[in-house]
Amino acid sequence: MKNQDRLEMIEAYIKNHYVPILLENIQSDIFDRNSVILPADININELTGHYEEKEFLPPSWYQELKQYENENYCFLVIKDLSSISKEEQLKFGELLKYRKVNVFNLPKNCVIIIAGKSNQETMNDTIYSLVAVM
Repeated sequence: MKNQDRLEMIEAYIKNHYVPILLENIQSDIFDRNSVILPADININELTGHYEEKEFLPPSWYQELKQYENENYCFLVIKDLSSISKEEQLKFGELLKYRKVNVFNLPKNCVIIIAGKSNQETMNDTIYSLVAVM
């Protein structure tokens, strides 16, 4: 696939917002605007939220992402997914499949990106089936 075709396809997916995108061999630091970067090895409690007294609160990254919900788009970037085991990768399943974490829906303008050295060989089959590969 030519670079121009690839860029047009990526742009179409970004406008769609609903399909998580796997950008193989792309570093997460290219997403420097309107983005939140999650390391793959994020603790499950930091990924899903927490209780304070009787109230369940969203994770801090979610609150940061919400500040971009009035922009044209924002990015939630999962960095280097292949750096964790295939079993541990499943902690991102709900986020990738349903665009939510616990009871908190991602902003409608949010594009989920998996960036880094991840590819079909290094990813959990279930997780890989939820992404568009670019």
